[in-house]
Amino acid sequence: MPHSKFQQKSLLLLLPLGLLAIVSYALDKRIPTLLDIESQTLLLEVCRIILPGCFAIAAACMVPTFNRMFQIISVALVYAFLVAFSLSKYQNFFTQPTSWIISSLVATLFLLPNNDIESEGLSFKAFLSKIFCICTFPFISLFTIMVVVKNIEHSILITFTSVFLDTFLSCLFVPIYEIMLTLGFSSLLNSLVSLQSENEIIHAMLNSIMLVNMISLPAIIITRASFAKSYNRLFLVFLSFIACLTSKIGSCISVELLIIMFFYPGTFLALCFSSIFMFFLNLYLQIGTFTSFYMLYQPDLILRNLAFLQLSTSHFVVIAFSIFIPFAMQTLISKIGKINHLKNKLKRRFKNSGFNLKDIKNPDLFLISILNGIGGKSNLKAVWLDKEVLFIKVFDYKKVIIPQINLISKRRIEFIRSENNIRIPLGALSYIVWKRLNNIIEESANYTSDEVELSDQFDIKGYVLNLQEKK
Repeated sequence: MPHSKFQQKSLLLLLPLGLLAIVSYALDKRIPTLLDIESQTLLLEVCRIILPGCFAIAAACMVPTFNRMFQIISVALVYAFLVAFSLSKYQNFFTQPTSWIISSLVATLFLLPNNDIESEGLSFKAFLSKIFCICTFPFISLFTIMVVVKNIEHSILITFTSVFLDTFLSCLFVPIYEIMLTLGFSSLLNSLVSLQSENEIIHAMLNSIMLVNMISLPAIIITRASFAKSYNRLFLVFLSFIACLTSKIGSCISVELLIIMFFYPGTFLALCFSSIFMFFLNLYLQIGTFTSFYMLYQPDLILRNLAFLQLSTSHFVVIAFSIFIPFAMQTLISKIGKINHLKNKLKRRFKNSGFNLKDIKNPDLFLISILNGIGGKSNLKAVWLDKEVLFIKVFDYKKVIIPQINLISKRRIEFIRSENNIRIPLGALSYIVWKRLNNIIEESANYTSDEVELSDQFDIKGYVLNLQEKK
């Protein structure tokens, strides 16, 4: 898919989220409107069902298909049937719409483009088989999610006792809650009996969940945008802006976490690790909380009255760290991902070329590989030899391609960054490579030190006078 089209379709995903945020704030029960409370509540519930369905349709439009109209109609109908079935049979089980979105998008797997379909046309038998799969597999996926969640709930009921919550392992509750909130089943955790008490650990849990969704999520998305490519950066910037506005709306937070989980799993992992650090920080500072598990995303986050007027210095410290920790975690994961990408790229390049640098015995090829790995001969400052170990000193360490240098020798290569030195054990080839690198340094020094004599200035005036005398 071209980058411009991908950017347009990805921004289309944010439109239902923005509309859902506007509707949620406009139809808030605490804000008086022209409607009565029953009509206002009913309209809000309908919008919270329909707009996530629009998100599912927008997500389906990013999946290639042989018939776009058929795909949109299929996803819309499947989503409608899933909602009707869930609300009629399991009314109190689904508090957020993300499970319906995931299950309805399963239908797109059976509408992927096929060369045979495009060339010969879709037969009636193949059409019926696709209809059957579209009608059955989304329900199977929904039941699978329900079974998995029920087993998780059973395990949590057994594990998260009051004894377990008194240990440091209770820090795992925060990332588990984020995962359950992503899948739309966080209310199962809110009703745990062991969580209804008032102590420092419970307060640390509540504060961590609240800060992760309200501050860390937008911060980590905007950090991820700084590492993204240009066609993807705009989408992440808008997503972080929407996450700031919708941090208290449970359905919006669930969809935003769902986007991060499927499109940016590394970022979601960084967010989960950040939540653990936030738990220990809140536990250390022993900060009071402004909410409870009965008011935590059921379906929205409700804060106690005058919460933001009771902030202390410790609260501001925690808020600052809730920005810094996700930033540091995302930066670390992005750097690791970039290094792994370069390693895999180099491995594929050598695999496709049919040879491995470690098996090369030609000193010329070693010389080319070293010069390429250190960023060119202009970055070569000095070179010396210690028995069969080659030492290279560079001008700028940032130009060194570490994954490529690591492929040169079978033995361990050391990078002494503080001195801009690289230690490469090359065995018997060390002397030959050192000699040639030393010659390159000497030639570069001679080239820069030699003065080029300029020719005498052309006397154009004398030349003109000479021509006139000849005439």
